[in-house]
Amino acid sequence: MSQNSIWYAENIDLDALFLSNKTIEIEFKSKSKTIKKGDYIYLPEEMSDKIYFILEGKVKLGTYRDGDKEVVTAILTKGDVFGEGSILGAQKRKDFAIAADTTELSILTQEEFNYLVKKYAALNILMMQIMSDRVSEMEERLESLVFKDSKTRILDFLIRSVEKKGQRIGYEWVLRNFITHQDIASLTSTSRQSVTMILNELRNENIIQFDRKRLLVRDFDKLKSLVK
Repeated sequence: MSQNSIWYAENIDLDALFLSNKTIEIEFKSKSKTIKKGDYIYLPEEMSDKIYFILEGKVKLGTYRDGDKEVVTAILTKGDVFGEGSILGAQKRKDFAIAADTTELSILTQEEFNYLVKKYAALNILMMQIMSDRVSEMEERLESLVFKDSKTRILDFLIRSVEKKGQRIGYEWVLRNFITHQDIASLTSTSRQSVTMILNELRNENIIQFDRKRLLVRDFDKLKSLVK
């Protein structure tokens, strides 16, 4: 798996940062822009000169193989950041980013971002956490790809997604903005048919319920016990 396929960080706590410092929130929202669903944010080979923070909505990252085959590498939501290669010296994009829903982004140039990092220590700490999370994510995905079978990779993906983005409601967990079976297949290097089969098996065992908008985990402990 190429490094650019996980060139993002998940689950950063922008809301907490904004609550702790309203000035930072004003700075970010002054650079906000709304992107319509289906519009590209950037394409491969474009200049890598901006970093993007998701304030609302959903963004899909991916690459093209064999000329025009689209391969999804990440589905990002509120609080995620992407395009940070611009602050580490990357000259051009290797992937594409597209709005999967109507999305509000805070878009910062390298100069603007560097200014804010110097001005606000909390933002600097946040970015260090982002880099640490990205390395951990890379290690987890590579280990899963090399050592685990397709079913385990899919189960791992569901578990990690719930742990990072899920909301606990009583004894159950709900994961909103559930992605398509094809996107899960792309993110786990499996087939759409395998994803559908495994999700249906879990539903038949009453471990999960799902539709196009959400995943409900009825027994999270049992789901985790399936991964050996």
